[in-house]
Amino acid sequence: MEKRFIESTNFPVVDVSLASAKEKGGGGRPPYWEMVFWWTRKPLASARAVIAGALLPENIDVKDFKINLKLTSNICHKHNPTIPSEWRKYFEDKKLLDPFAGFGSIPLEGLRLGLDVTAVELLPVAYVFLKAVLEYPKKYGKKLVYDVEKWGKWIIEQLKNDPDIKELYDPDVAVYIGTWEIKCPHCHKWTPLIGNWWLARVKKNRKGKKEKTEEIYSRLVWMTPESQGDKILINIIDLNEKLGLKEIRAKVDPDKGKVILGNRVFNVLRPNINARNNSAFCLHCRNPIKYIDTKTGRYYTETEKLPRYIKKNIEWYVKYAIKQYSMGNNEYARQRLLVKIKILNKNLKFESANEEDNDKLLKASEKIEQIWGDPDIPTELIEPYCSSTYHTIVWGLDKFYKLFNPRQLLTLVKLVKLIRKAGKKIEEEKLKEDWNEKEAFRYAEAVTTYLTIPLMKFIDYNTLVNLWNPGSWSWNKVAHSLSMRGMAMQWNWCEILPIIDLPLAYSGTLKNTIKGLSYLINAAHDSLSKIRITLDDATMLSKLDFKKFNIIITDPPYYDDVPYTELSDFYFVWLKRCLSDIVEGCLVPRFIPEAFFKKIGAKWAEIKTQWSESDIVMREVSLNLGRLGVSLEEGKKYFLDLLSHSFMVMSERLVDNGVLVSYYAHTDPDAWEALLEAGWRAGKFKVTNAFPLITESAQRVTARGKVVLDTSIIVVWRKGLNDIGDADEIYREALQVASGRALELVRIGRLGADLFIGTMSSVLSLYTGFREVTSKRGKLSVGELVKEYVYPATAIAIARALSRLAGIKGFKVSGEVKSPSGLFYLLCKALFVRSPRAKRRVIDRSSFIMLAIGAKAYRKDLRKLKIVVKKDSKIHLMEPKGSDKYSVEDLLKNRSISITEPVLNNSVDALHLLEYYAISLPKETFKERLEWLRGEYPIFVEEALIIAGILAEILPKGDPEKDLCTQILERGGLMREDQSLLTRFMS
Repeated sequence: MEKRFIESTNFPVVDVSLASAKEKGGGGRPPYWEMVFWWTRKPLASARAVIAGALLPENIDVKDFKINLKLTSNICHKHNPTIPSEWRKYFEDKKLLDPFAGFGSIPLEGLRLGLDVTAVELLPVAYVFLKAVLEYPKKYGKKLVYDVEKWGKWIIEQLKNDPDIKELYDPDVAVYIGTWEIKCPHCHKWTPLIGNWWLARVKKNRKGKKEKTEEIYSRLVWMTPESQGDKILINIIDLNEKLGLKEIRAKVDPDKGKVILGNRVFNVLRPNINARNNSAFCLHCRNPIKYIDTKTGRYYTETEKLPRYIKKNIEWYVKYAIKQYSMGNNEYARQRLLVKIKILNKNLKFESANEEDNDKLLKASEKIEQIWGDPDIPTELIEPYCSSTYHTIVWGLDKFYKLFNPRQLLTLVKLVKLIRKAGKKIEEEKLKEDWNEKEAFRYAEAVTTYLTIPLMKFIDYNTLVNLWNPGSWSWNKVAHSLSMRGMAMQWNWCEILPIIDLPLAYSGTLKNTIKGLSYLINAAHDSLSKIRITLDDATMLSKLDFKKFNIIITDPPYYDDVPYTELSDFYFVWLKRCLSDIVEGCLVPRFIPEAFFKKIGAKWAEIKTQWSESDIVMREVSLNLGRLGVSLEEGKKYFLDLLSHSFMVMSERLVDNGVLVSYYAHTDPDAWEALLEAGWRAGKFKVTNAFPLITESAQRVTARGKVVLDTSIIVVWRKGLNDIGDADEIYREALQVASGRALELVRIGRLGADLFIGTMSSVLSLYTGFREVTSKRGKLSVGELVKEYVYPATAIAIARALSRLAGIKGFKVSGEVKSPSGLFYLLCKALFVRSPRAKRRVIDRSSFIMLAIGAKAYRKDLRKLKIVVKKDSKIHLMEPKGSDKYSVEDLLKNRSISITEPVLNNSVDALHLLEYYAISLPKETFKERLEWLRGEYPIFVEEALIIAGILAEILPKGDPEKDLCTQILERGGLMREDQSLLTRFMS
């Protein structure tokens, strides 16, 4: 079977990772990503390289590969790939399937490469978005841009001239900031709940450090309350305006609420609401707001001594008040506008909202009452079983319309009706132009979809659960509602004027859609490829007839990563209304009916929400315990069953010599076991290669000082398994093969996560080549195989390769690192990226477990021996902070190792003690101390010297321990006199 380029160590993982990181960074994002928010989108650069690598032969020229796929360009995805004539035979008539298509990165790049592409999605929302990303641009081309712009402007003009919009909004206000106001149970006055008094705290320069020292600020603005009778007025302190300065040099401590300018100190209040701690206080009487008996209405300031029968009815007063509001009782809570923001000469002008502004909210409420019952008001229930997805449920916001204030809701209903009306006008216009009925209808469907998508983004930024962000650089300081992979209650929410010409108003989101559409047309319209989008279940693929595919490239779900069904219902209830019609007061099918209605006999039945449809919610491959109503173990089994079925179906759909490539952005050992259980055991696939790809900004990866193992893992699979293999026999072969693979990877510069995953793939390729693996105990489970054989073989193979490359045999010591603690420490140093700002390496939990298993080290022992330490829920490797004497002395003290009378427990203790001696003692004294330690702790010291030799070679410049280990070797007379073996080997 011909080996593909993606199965080769020559596949340019580093180049693809860098191109992907650039794409995810600022300015590199594909324009169509800005059309609407979606939770996970794989970089186009990685999708392009993976697809091409799965089709091209192993011996393809690496340089040509990078040039033709534009990986050498600054931003890869801005250019369509070049398919040279000698490549065409590998791409022509080839069929690609993505059964978990999501937002379409993989199918889009398949189109650009000229393939016959099938994209499958279970969720109606994703299905609609896929049509907008893949189908319509290819089918209709540039005329779409013209008509989307034309009819978008028509909608905006209609909205501008709407008498309700004119009455309810000030035309010069861009954004309103509001909050919830409750009636104080002590003084019975209305008090606003302010989550952040800051309006602008914008630095001119971004240094990435805490605001403890003096900095230059381009804007400092905050609110202050003023009690006036039974009202709290909001005053604005604009320090730039007050001082007449464009820039302010000040020391700002937002935690303490201090702004210090020389001898002058300005105070900014702390929030008077902390929902996480159930704490709030009244801005009038300053009393804390505590609890209420929901049955009797009696207020309590403390609950500890209350009888149990009363305690069960107790609720935090603030939550109770907002719940009452959501049920139509305005006695305890109401919405309040605090600030309105205008834009003058590209600068923000903050003004206090007045009574007239708040009266407009009341008028909007009256208008909603007048149209209540209109089917365009989304009265559908939010899913009730998972409050972490829609945290608003516990506050009584249990229906989608409750996520908006009355003015927002009224505006959105008007926009829905205008979009629907535009769709009908587009169809009429095309019929007048002599289009046939079917094509006129389909074209109107496409244009209407693009008029609806900007509404989705506008809604995301225009709710009661978005947030004003005072630290944002641009004028746009509104954090969107879905930014936390769920919705949380907010206190400084924002309302955006829909008709103003700004990025997050409907007019601005329309412009984003037009830019994204233009990009998509350029990417796919002229391609000879074909696209098919199917609303189907990846565990069945029943709508694909008997079609088979040359390659399957997909990004399956990772346990409970994102509850897509529930979260995307936020879009679903609005998409359904825009793309459907109303007949006799009910929604009826119009555009894309299969997404919003199900056929029952000859009739269509409305799908209320995705979460309420068992055919959708119970077939999504996900671990959602709230949805399933089961234990964690039962939930994992359910997830694994669905994932396994999807691999079984993919196996049936893949040609015999085809390649399956799966992304997997989860490094938890349990997740790896689930993937192998599904792909190997259920799908009967064997692993032929695996490697990590960075799918986030490179700056983000290094800034957090975190191991890069926590990234997307690409796994390459093939059909065809042998019968039964002996685990121990395979292990011996795996050690030899994997150490050779590790040596090859390091030789071509693949270190860190690339080294670990690449080495492990060679181990997996041997074990998964058999249908079944047995030991003396009988058939091994996947968990036993991974923990007892795969991880240890990977760890030892890497250590062997590093020993060879470091030229250990050239020193006066030789051997391998075998002890659990020594091996764990070596792997952490070799595999983890240390941020320049980090004092020590931070190890994520998944990688800590994985490497501890691989080194056969008990995690509790690693903590007990202080090889690692857990601090602030993070795991830190205990290593020297610097290469000076005091840094190492501090490390030894923290690890309870005496300098004068040492008691050593392992080779890592010996290594750090030798590092201290090497930089604090004369050369001859160091040699004496080294020989003494060798006599006392021969095994520990010999292994410490081996580790020192490896670290001296492999660590990058700037790592303190590189210099320290070099000092040990030089002063101990153990350093080679000629250039290192690694240097000669690499050359």
